[in-house]
Amino acid sequence: MGVKDLISAQVVAAWLLILSGVLFLPGGLLFTGRAILKWPSAQSQNFLYWERGFVMAAILAAALGWVLLDRLLEAAGDKILAPAGMVIFLMGTVLCLAAESFGLNQQKYAYAPIVIFVILVFLGEAAFGGSILRTGLLPGWVGWTTIIWNLAWLVILPIARPKDMYYPWLFYVAPELIGIMLLVGR
Repeated sequence: MGVKDLISAQVVAAWLLILSGVLFLPGGLLFTGRAILKWPSAQSQNFLYWERGFVMAAILAAALGWVLLDRLLEAAGDKILAPAGMVIFLMGTVLCLAAESFGLNQQKYAYAPIVIFVILVFLGEAAFGGSILRTGLLPGWVGWTTIIWNLAWLVILPIARPKDMYYPWLFYVAPELIGIMLLVGR
């Protein structure tokens, strides 16, 4: 990649990572209205399609952002952690999309693939944090924050919520932080 390509990839990666969290917000709000607040208008199949559609769009945007970040980190010298994190994250994304799609007809998602997805996403994002530390692409505190955030939740959720570990908003904190830092630079 040339310098111009790297700068373009950095900007697009940043916006995709930020977009993933932005896309999740309406899905999270719609879920809250349907499942927690029990809005009467939220009990329709169309409402569920919109809700889960935003959740699936968010994970796809994150995956695209991570793919570009992977390329940037590889260009910066990391040939191990970034590619490993990318493969792990993509495997989790496929499981999430399958479980979410299945849940559209059943109004309940398949829980086992979601648990595996949660584990894979936390591990994949932690690997990206390690890659950030190895390459110096972003300040070290960004890498450490990403690692600690993801590994902490990987320990906390099975202990605190073993029967419901699916809190998707947790997956968008690191992408938001990294995306913002990619835009503002060092």
